[in-house]
Amino acid sequence: MSIISDRDAADTPAEPRGYARRRKVAALAVVIVLAALVGYAVMKATQSGATGSANLPGSGVLTSSSLVGQSAPTFKLPSLADSSRSVALGQLLGKPVVINFFSPACVPCREEMPTFAALGARYAGKINFIGVAETSGASSALQMVQADHVPYPTVLDANGDLVGPYLIPGVPVTVFVSAKGIVKGYVAGAISNKTLTQRVTALLSS
Repeated sequence: MSIISDRDAADTPAEPRGYARRRKVAALAVVIVLAALVGYAVMKATQSGATGSANLPGSGVLTSSSLVGQSAPTFKLPSLADSSRSVALGQLLGKPVVINFFSPACVPCREEMPTFAALGARYAGKINFIGVAETSGASSALQMVQADHVPYPTVLDANGDLVGPYLIPGVPVTVFVSAKGIVKGYVAGAISNKTLTQRVTALLSS
């Protein structure tokens, strides 16, 4: 064990001015980079559970998931239009269900919302659509669906309770559920009008 005497300590040069601050900034940068790498790894691990993924323009980043063929995770969430009311998945079953996970801060979500609104109106009484806002900003989400005249119920998942059960890597995500509650299709990412229409038609005939 080495012992530093008072003389040695006195002879030790002081750190240059600002050096300690630069060292802290560098350490913080390393932490941020590591956090980003961990986040990316988690996202890839989530996506690795998906099967048949494809990067197809307008058809979503992931076009299937390990959820397909499984029972859709149940939920009961407050309505965007009236927080005193709740909407449960069980209320919608008996008919096929299309679940659209979105956020008002998501540009692709905004771009595809008019298509969902139009198909929701077209298939009313045949297919139950429901929108799930993945945000804590209820007012901005409500403004979004009102602006596009969305005719079906929308609910608020302020705490992200459905992100895990529905394997959501990011919004938008669309899940297609049979009348008996079995997941028949899954699309993570922007979905085109053509692809959405095809998926809805297939769900109706399943």
